[in-house]
This record gives sequence, structure tokens and C-alpha cells, in this order.
Amino acid sequence: MRIRIRTLILFCFLIIVAFATATVYLNARPGTAETILHADKGSTSPTILTPKMLEAIMDTIKEGYVEELKDDKLLTGALQGMLSNLDPHSSYLNPKEYKELLMETKGTFGGLGMEVTMENGLVKVVSPIDDTPAQKAGIQPGDLIVAIDKKPIMGMTLFEAVEMLHGKPGTKVRIYIKRTGMDVFDKTLTRALIQVKSVKWRTEGNVGYIRIATFSEKTVPLLKEALADLTKKLGSKLEGLVLDVRNDPGGIFDAAVGTANLFLSKGQEIVSTKGRFPNINSRVKASGSDITHSLPIVVLINGGTASCPEILAGALQDHHRAVIVGTKSFGKGSVQVILPLTNEGALRLTIARYYTPSGRSIQASGIEPDIVVEQAANLGKIDETDRICEKDCQGALDAEKMKEKKEELTPSKTEKNEAFDAFDPEKKKPEKIEDYQLRSALDIVRALAITKKHTRRHK
Repeated sequence: MRIRIRTLILFCFLIIVAFATATVYLNARPGTAETILHADKGSTSPTILTPKMLEAIMDTIKEGYVEELKDDKLLTGALQGMLSNLDPHSSYLNPKEYKELLMETKGTFGGLGMEVTMENGLVKVVSPIDDTPAQKAGIQPGDLIVAIDKKPIMGMTLFEAVEMLHGKPGTKVRIYIKRTGMDVFDKTLTRALIQVKSVKWRTEGNVGYIRIATFSEKTVPLLKEALADLTKKLGSKLEGLVLDVRNDPGGIFDAAVGTANLFLSKGQEIVSTKGRFPNINSRVKASGSDITHSLPIVVLINGGTASCPEILAGALQDHHRAVIVGTKSFGKGSVQVILPLTNEGALRLTIARYYTPSGRSIQASGIEPDIVVEQAANLGKIDETDRICEKDCQGALDAEKMKEKKEELTPSKTEKNEAFDAFDPEKKKPEKIEDYQLRSALDIVRALAITKKHTRRHK
């Protein structure tokens, strides 16, 4: 019994000594920990962090952490945490990341070819880019990447994860994917030099089909080339256009404005931005004229349509210049600016929200199609209701204001048969049989062309 009492007394004594030592250690540094400890003394209101306290915390970490730390590492971590906690699209770019971003905006970069963001600590695919390893491997919008080469994503920053996905062309990377309704599975992809041709086009009978894969510096010039080529091939037989921006992850704002400018009349609003301060607010209006001379247009969208193509679709929809077909878009309607830093890095900061000409916010709301057409594989419906959108991202602006609306439109047996019978027998391509949305869009354009001709005859 005496031994136990002695042991207890010794244990209490050690605790008192340890506490006293810690107190002396902290008080010996009046510029660091003491500042933080004194912040609560005599305060009746909640403690508020100040820049001085942040500096004191950093000094305490440097002096007390188990390993030696450099200011650069601490500052980088502070910036990353500070910005990533604001919303999914604000971030700090170190010099290497900033350089890679500049390369991507020019339409050439290395990697797998997909637009990604961060969701609950995991990498979420916004959209794969056409003709890239990601798209060919069947990566889908909404897929969550949980690990790369057996290394869990949780705990990484977005750019740390992206850096692991990047690599020399020809090398392989193994990614582990969680898809709605499925167990985690893995795919091994071969990295490639991603050279995105942002615009492709072809004729579909007497309709011009234009695919916009992303909005880069080359998009507007290529669109003009596409329109000139389609006009040359079809001449007066050209009945209308299908602009396909499905799974288009966005890109450069000016490219979206320039694209809308091709189809609107001078003075018509394209998009407006609204932020906290008046100098951020702006209205962008068309400066030219409709180079298609009012040809019927259908814009195809889906849950992978994000940012720039949403600006385009919203502008053409509000001015009744195009019929929007497909499924609800992603809803990425926030404005980011890139602010270069003296260390050759940059800040990407959200400063405003985008609004369509009628004043609708794109953020978290997305663009609702005029005609809902679900995608079909082998003429069977693909359920897009569980696809992850901007409003599902942690910290997404305006997400709490949104009330989810679920609409289901299943093609009837008759509609499926009509879609199958409508295929051009001279061009039997498997991908066309699977693309029910495109077939519907082509039919709608042709119907609009017939209506337009009928109206002209009766004027």
C-alpha cells in the first residue's frame, strides 16, 4: 500500500514539474506563445485571430516542431489552407503549378487529359477531354479518384494529386476510382502529350455538327474555320448547327465570350459578373453580328458541361438564339482571377459570380435544358441524376440555396425505335447508335429548319 502511495506522489510530482517546465519554456518566448496565451486573458468576447497572432503561431511552430522547418514550407502551407478553405476553386499555385496552368490554357500539356477539382478530400473528375487517355479509358464526369499508384489521395492538395497524375508521355499510372453505385475499381492509364484540338466539325446530312471540347486561345479561330468549311461544303443546303459542349470542362473566359459573339447581334448581352465591389461588376455585350445569319442552332449540354460552355449556353438560351438540349449542366458559375506573385507563383481567387443575360445565376444552379434528353447507351437510358455537380462540392458558393430538382425523361419504346430507324444507313458507326442525345439534337435542328422555311413562305 505504501509503495502505491509513493508511486502516486511521484507521478503527481512529475506532472507538476512538466507543467512548470512548459510554462517557463513558453513564457521565455514573449513574442510567440505568450502572445497567444494572453489573448484570452480578461476577454469577454470570442478570441479573434489577428495577423500578429498568425505570425506568432508560425514562430512557435518553427521553434517547437519536432523537425526543422523553413519559412517557405510554412508559408506555402498557410496559403494553401487559407485559400482552399474558401471554395473549391480558390488556390495557391507554386511556381511549377503556375507554369503548368499557363501551358494548359494554350491547349498543350502533359498528362491524362481530364479537368478535375477537389471534393471532400478526393479528386473529382469534372470532365475528361476528347481524344485523351482519360476519355479513351472510359473515365466519366463525377468519378472520384481515391488513390494514385496505391497512394491515398486523402490529405493531399489538389495540385499534389495532379502532379502525381502528370508525367512523361509513355509512362503508366494506376488510379483507383469510386463511381456512384459501384465498388472502388482501378484503371492503368498511359500518359500522353495532351494536344487538345478544341474544335472539331463534320456534316450530318445537311446539318453542321461542331464539337467544342474546351475553350482555349484557339477556339474562336477554329470556330470561324469550321463555319466557313461547313458553308463551303453545304452552301444553301445548310439547315442548321449542333454545338456540342457536353463534357466541356471550360477554359478561358474570353474564348467563351468570343464564341457567343459569333452567334449574337451587336449590343446583346452575353454575360454579367457581380462581386462584392462595384469595380468587379461588369456586363459583356456582343460587338459584332451573327455570322450564321440566324441559322437554327441546338446546343447540347450535360452534367460535364462546366463554366465557359455554361456562359455560352445561357447567353444563347436567354436571347432565344438556340435551343438547349440534353441534361442539366454542372453549375460552375464563379469567376476566378489569376494574381501573379513575386516568387513566380500565383493566387487563384474567386472574386465574383456569373449571371446570364436575364439575370440567372449559373453558380450551383447550372443551365436547365429547354428539352431534356437523357443519354442512352445502346438505346438504354443512362441515369445522370446521381452525377456530382458544382453544388455538391464542399464549400461551393450558393450550394445551400439550391433545392435539388429531379426530372426523369425515359425514352419510350416508340421513341427508341424512331431514333434507331433515323440513322443514316451509309454511315453506320457504333458511336452514333449510342449517342441518343446527338440524334435527338439533329432531329430538332431539322424540325427548326422546316419551321423556318414554312414561316418564310407565309410571310
